[in-house]
Amino acid sequence: MIEPKADAALAELPGYLLRRAASVMMAEFATRLAPLDLRISELTVLFVAGSGEELTSSEIGQIADIKRANMPKLLDPLEHQGLIRREPLDGRRIAIIVTDKGEARLAEARKVIEQFETDLLETVPTRHRAHLIPALDALRNYGKE
Repeated sequence: MIEPKADAALAELPGYLLRRAASVMMAEFATRLAPLDLRISELTVLFVAGSGEELTSSEIGQIADIKRANMPKLLDPLEHQGLIRREPLDGRRIAIIVTDKGEARLAEARKVIEQFETDLLETVPTRHRAHLIPALDALRNYGKE
């Protein structure tokens, strides 16, 4: 049995609560993405690549905060599924382009994202919803000043 006092002590630690909330949220989001045969990290790459700009894998990694060494592990399955293609930009740079099939999958994913975000916000008391995004954005930049 969980000791109420110990649980209450953890419930007062914002970092702990944020980590637990993120863990629960990511698990739920991954479950919702599973029917689309996409992992969250792959969707992130597809989402950034589908922004309308011609971006290289390095630029996508910088935007999405993905280490350079991890990019091939994310790009290769997307390319294998026919969701992206690599296209030369100039002599040295290669753009990651979302294919028509990738755009269709991204449209499906956007519906999942929209419903997930709606459901997520509904768990937050109404009076706090307007503050949630600015607070999370502030925390996203923690330690970067």
